[in-house]
Amino acid sequence: MKRVLLLPLLLLSMLVSAQQGANDILFTTKGEIIQGKVTKVTANTISFSYPGETLVNEIETTNLEKIVFSSGRTQNFGGKKTASATTSGVPVQTTPKDTVMVQTTIPKEEIYLGPDAKAIDNNVLALVPMSYYEDGTYSREVSRQLSQFATEYLSTQNQSLPIEVQSLDATIEKLMKAKVSFQKLNETSVEELQRVLGAGYLITMEVKTTQTAETKKEGGFFGESQTETDNSGSKRFDMELVLYGKSGTETYSTKFSDERSHADGKAMAGKTSWKKCAQYVLDQVLNLDSL
Repeated sequence: MKRVLLLPLLLLSMLVSAQQGANDILFTTKGEIIQGKVTKVTANTISFSYPGETLVNEIETTNLEKIVFSSGRTQNFGGKKTASATTSGVPVQTTPKDTVMVQTTIPKEEIYLGPDAKAIDNNVLALVPMSYYEDGTYSREVSRQLSQFATEYLSTQNQSLPIEVQSLDATIEKLMKAKVSFQKLNETSVEELQRVLGAGYLITMEVKTTQTAETKKEGGFFGESQTETDNSGSKRFDMELVLYGKSGTETYSTKFSDERSHADGKAMAGKTSWKKCAQYVLDQVLNLDSL
């Protein structure tokens, strides 16, 4: 009788301990309960590591009834608990050959977390790779320069803030491990990016520049050719920055526009003329009280 009472208490203790340790719980079709950290979900297999271990184990989805993730989300696999091999010596009846088996569609895990995925650190800020457009055309090289500049600027200027700015190399490495390409950034939720990067704060920024070219007017009388240059052309910078905090909540956003005359635009050394505008926008983040 004591053993019967102890078994439910033991299972309950395991569940509570798993939740406190931020472990995922795997329920097998045989009635087993496995504690661990799920690192990958596919249509056929589940990859997981036991608490305190880095070794990755795999289990087929057909052997699983469900997974209760540490976040509270439950993912069902349609598995049914199997009966005992025999009941009073009578073998369990197998499925007839002419029975049509219906395969349950396995919902895809949103993102591959990798075996070394870490918890979100609310004292870490990461800058998502930024985008730079010149007259509507995406510039990969300038986007890289902008991302690097913004990361280094915040890292050197935030000495008075209790925030660690993650390096761009570390950010890109984590995105690549999670198989989040640049094309998939817009398809990935902020909460998922926070989990992948392990950062409690995220910054996204986009820069668009529009150049109005100078015009030339030709005139003159009696066969004389005269050329007049119209210097009314200008270069316009449009920047948008968004800061996200806990649970992917937008905590701050700003839009900034700067238009320079043609002469000023030439004097600003072309491709790097966005730096002054970027500094101004990033300074707004450094002055926030919420960081």
